[in-house]
Amino acid sequence: MRNGLAGIVAGLVLLGGTASRCPAACAIETTAERIGGFETRSTAVEQAVPMIKRGEYSLALLRLNTEAQESSVPRQARIIGAYAVLVAGEKLGAF
Repeated sequence: MRNGLAGIVAGLVLLGGTASRCPAACAIETTAERIGGFETRSTAVEQAVPMIKRGEYSLALLRLNTEAQESSVPRQARIIGAYAVLVAGEKLGAF
């Protein structure tokens, strides 16, 4: 758990100037897109956020996985990282 939280914090720090120009929700979505290797303004990320807000965590993770073109272990790890950032953002009140 500790390493996961460190990864989330590191991802938010890596945003640099983006976090200061965006509201919290935008910064969290941008971080999730970068960590997950998604394109900017990813449809999967945008669709996963309301699912997470409704408590549909499994559906949100499934939605993120459907956009991935490859199923390698590193790619899956990146998707889980993006998912963790979105869930943490929701729990912290960003959405």
